[in-house]
Amino acid sequence: MTQLVEIHYEELKAYIQRRAGSAVTASDIVQETWLRAARHSTKQPDKPLAYLYRTAINLLLDKQRQDTTYGRYLGEIELAEEVECPLSPPDKAAGIRQELERLSDALDDLPEKYRAVFLLSRCEGFTLREIAMQLDIKERTIEKQIAKGMQHCRARLIGA
Repeated sequence: MTQLVEIHYEELKAYIQRRAGSAVTASDIVQETWLRAARHSTKQPDKPLAYLYRTAINLLLDKQRQDTTYGRYLGEIELAEEVECPLSPPDKAAGIRQELERLSDALDDLPEKYRAVFLLSRCEGFTLREIAMQLDIKERTIEKQIAKGMQHCRARLIGA
């Protein structure tokens, strides 16, 4: 089969080039056709030349589908120069780390019950009712403890 591709290389390439509109694409398709023929060399089709043309056409259609799909998604992606780096600059990252350390210190300074209520509410996302059931505290008390915890943390972050 590979010999047949080699014999009809120029003819097959010209045919695919007319369909694809590109000599480079045609060369790639014929090369892939040769690889497919080499992989399937044990099976001899009834019409080997027709098989090669059909293989080449199928490969071209696959490539065109792939290009269309990539084009659809790549058209939505901004150019690399226009995309802002998602990582913070080192100085900003250091500032964020310092702020997190101050917040952690502020949480450590809270009384244990206040800290537990605050963390369950803000970090774990528990509702007032869930916290009340878990800690056996009234919901109104939980609201007050959360408010005091937020005031304490805000004061530590602003005052630092």
